[in-house]
Amino acid sequence: MPETPSTPAPGVPADPLPSAGAPGPALWRPIALRAAVALVFGAVTVFWGQPTTAGAALALGAYFVGLAVAQAWQLRGEGRSAEPEARPSGTQRTVASAAYGLAAAAAIALGAAPEPVVLAAGGAAALVLTGASDLFRGIAGRGRSPLARDEVITGVVHLGAGAILPFFAGLGAHALLGVSGGGAIITGVLLAIAGLSLRHDSSPRGVVA
Repeated sequence: MPETPSTPAPGVPADPLPSAGAPGPALWRPIALRAAVALVFGAVTVFWGQPTTAGAALALGAYFVGLAVAQAWQLRGEGRSAEPEARPSGTQRTVASAAYGLAAAAAIALGAAPEPVVLAAGGAAALVLTGASDLFRGIAGRGRSPLARDEVITGVVHLGAGAILPFFAGLGAHALLGVSGGGAIITGVLLAIAGLSLRHDSSPRGVVA
């Protein structure tokens, strides 16, 4: 019987490598979700002319819950990476899960006492928790994670917004949402670009003639 050739005939493209476990397909969707959450929240803060403190508390709660969902999805995708060195360590997973979970809980709790001082303190705590988590993961993932640089930037932005948010407590809900939303827009644009880059890198390449 004739042997089956082990190599494809000239001009016939080889079968593409399976994408399961590759970082692009596993990560671009949760990154895109986080970008969308941030950009939607940022748009709300821009176009909401006279927010009430109760409305601001609801917006902040929804924002950080959305971030927590996206982060959980991202951790799951990273854990399925084909490259063991690209997977987050147990410490990184624990820190990120705890930080984003606490941030979401703190933001949800704002609805119990929607006062400017409470919004400023709770929002600052949530921003600092998520910022510290991103910064830690970005530094720990340098040279291994394709998102390391982006996480360092998002971490610094969240930490900066959290640090200055309490100083705007006396200006009311609109100012508090403005500071939080400004940081969200910056991180949303950055992560949207990162997500699109990951999607492009994971797309099958066409055969060049």
